[in-house]
Amino acid sequence: MHGADNRGETLTGRGVFRSPGRFGRMFPELSSLTQFSPGPIALGASTGPMDGGNPPASDTSQNNPRIRAGYTFLGQFIDHDITLDVTSSLEQENDPDAVENFRTPALELDSLYGMGPSVQPYLYDQSRQFTFLLSPDGTDLPRNSQGRALIGDPRNDENIIVSQLHQLFLKFHNKVFTDFTDRSTSPETRFREAQRLVRWHYQWIVVHEFLPRVLGSVSTARIFRDAPFKFGERPFMPVEFSAAAYRFGHSQVRPGYGLGPGRGAALFPTPDAAGEVPPPGTSDLRGFRPVPPPLAVDWSAFFGIGAQASKFIDTKISTVLLQLPTGVVSAETPVHLRSLAVRNLQRGLALQLPSGQRVAELLGITPLAAEDLWANVPNGTGEAPLWFYILREAEVHAGGQRLAGVGAEIVGRVFQALLASDTKSFLSLSPAWTPTLPRASDRTFTMTDLVNLTLGTSIAGEDVSTLPGEEV
Repeated sequence: MHGADNRGETLTGRGVFRSPGRFGRMFPELSSLTQFSPGPIALGASTGPMDGGNPPASDTSQNNPRIRAGYTFLGQFIDHDITLDVTSSLEQENDPDAVENFRTPALELDSLYGMGPSVQPYLYDQSRQFTFLLSPDGTDLPRNSQGRALIGDPRNDENIIVSQLHQLFLKFHNKVFTDFTDRSTSPETRFREAQRLVRWHYQWIVVHEFLPRVLGSVSTARIFRDAPFKFGERPFMPVEFSAAAYRFGHSQVRPGYGLGPGRGAALFPTPDAAGEVPPPGTSDLRGFRPVPPPLAVDWSAFFGIGAQASKFIDTKISTVLLQLPTGVVSAETPVHLRSLAVRNLQRGLALQLPSGQRVAELLGITPLAAEDLWANVPNGTGEAPLWFYILREAEVHAGGQRLAGVGAEIVGRVFQALLASDTKSFLSLSPAWTPTLPRASDRTFTMTDLVNLTLGTSIAGEDVSTLPGEEV
C-alpha cells in the first residue's frame, strides 16, 4: 500500500547530525509533537472531519483547476524513484536497522532501470538489445507466468494507473534509444546516452512542470535559485518530507477515474453485504495483475488541456481511502487502521515529527491562526500534526490548488537538494542545459510532450505559467 512503512525510517535521531542513516531530519533542533487534540483516530476516521466523501465524476466541487489527475500518479511514480530500497534480503538480515546499507535517494529512475542490463537482464528485451521488455502485445508491463510485473520496483504495479505510467516510461526509453541515439556508436554507448536523455528530460519535468504546478512557479524558482537546504556528508530522506509533506498527494486521490472516452473504474472495489471483496475485474483499479483491455489508460484523460482534474490539496480525503478494503490491508486490520489518514497521523507521532506551527516559526513563516487551522474540527486545539497542518495551509492560503508555506518549503527544498547532490543530474553537470527531444515549445518539455513523442499522439499541453492559483 502506498505510504507503507519504510525500513529504517524510525531510526532518525535528534542529535546534531541530520543524517544518521537512510532517513534523517531536516529540523533536528525542533521538539516532537507527542499528542494533539482531537487525536489521530477522531481526526482521521471515516465520517470524521477529514472525510471528503466519494463525489462522482459529475460533481466538480473538489476539482483542482491547476493540477490534472495524471500528476497525482506522477507524484507517486517519483516517490517510488527516490525511496527505492535495493538492499537484498540477506543484507536486511545482517543489517536490520538499515543504517548503512542503502542507496542514496536520487531522481535517477532506478525504479525503471533497476541495476542495469547486465545485473537484471530479465528487465530488458533480449531480441532488441538495451531496450526494455514489454508485454507481447505492447500494452502492459512484462509479467511472469503468475501475472507479476518484471520491473525495477514492484510498487509501480500496485494500481493500474501507476503501472501504465511505468510502462509509458519503458516505451519512452525504447523510443529514445531507437530514434535519438547515434547508431554509429556501440550499443553500450547508445544505452548510456539514452539513459542520460531519459533521466534529464524526466528531471526537467520534475523541476519545470511538476513542482511549479504543486508549489507555484515563484516558490520553485526561488528555492532552486537560493538552495536554502543542503545535505551533510551524504543525501538522506527527511522524515518531515517522507512522512508528512510529500503525503499531500493522498488528498488529491479521487474515488475513481475516467480512463478514456466512455471508460472508467473505481479506485477500489465495493465490498458486498457480507463485507467480502470481489476478485479483481474491470470495475476497479487494483494492481499486481495483467491490465485488462478496458482498463488501458488513454493519457489524454490524465495530461493536457482536456484531462480530468485531481482533487484539491486540502484536508478532505476521499472516503475510499478512509475505508481501505481487505486486499489493500490485511483482513485482521481494525476499522480505525483502515483509514489512511489515521495511519498517516499515527505515523507522524511515532516518528516524533514536530508540529506544523513549530516548523513554520523556524522557517520564519507566520503560523496559521487557530480559527483557520482547526475550523470545523470538533475539539481541535493547540499544535497540529505536520501532515494535517500542511494540507490545511494549502487550503487556507492557496484555495487547495497548490502547497503553500511550510509544505511548499519542505517539498521544494528536498527536491532541490536531491538534484544538487546528484553528481550526474543535469542540475549538477550542465545547469544551463535545456531539453533536446522534440516538443511543442522550445522553452520546455512536459508530460504531454513525453506522451506525444512516445506514443505518436497529439495531446494539447498547458502553459504552466498561466495556470490558475499562481502565486502573486
